[in-house]
Amino acid sequence: MSTEKNNTEACLILIQAKLDHIHKDVEQNSTDISSLKEQVAMGKGGIKAVFVFGGLVAIILTSFRLFKEMF
Repeated sequence: MSTEKNNTEACLILIQAKLDHIHKDVEQNSTDISSLKEQVAMGKGGIKAVFVFGGLVAIILTSFRLFKEMF
C-alpha cells in the first residue's frame, strides 16, 4: 500500500510539473500573439498611409496637368 501511495504521489508531482510548464508556454504564446497583433496592425496602418499618400500625389499631379492644359 505504501508503494502505491508513493507512486501516486510521484505521478502527481510529475503531472504538476508538466502543468506548470504548459502554463508557462501558454503565457508566452499569449504574449507572442499580442505582439504579432500589434505588428500586423502597424503593417496595415503603414499600407493605408502609403495608399493615402499615393492618392494625394496622384490628385496633385492630375490637377497640375489639367490646369496646365486649360491655360
